[in-house]
Amino acid sequence: MVEVRIERDEEGRIRSVSLKGDGGAEGLAALALVEAPLLGMRYYLHLSPVASREEEGLSYVVDRSDPFLDRELDAILETMLLGLRALERDRPGSVVVREVGLDVKV
Repeated sequence: MVEVRIERDEEGRIRSVSLKGDGGAEGLAALALVEAPLLGMRYYLHLSPVASREEEGLSYVVDRSDPFLDRELDAILETMLLGLRALERDRPGSVVVREVGLDVKV
């Protein structure tokens, strides 16, 4: 099973992402979706995101220090979340996406 944890800040924006799980097909698909925003941040937005790769997963905190990039970061990260939700829907019980901080209005 693969678990993805999405944490949101007080404004409802994604602030951190972590993935833990196995290396099966669902795990590899989820890993690609979670890793894609890192590539977008690095090569499209020219940021220097710091990620922690562990034996069973990947985690990172989104650098929100430049408010002029919020719209672009939101587009990249919310698209990732849409892909993860679709994977979760198509593979029930194999992929779980948990969001923390949803009680805040966006």
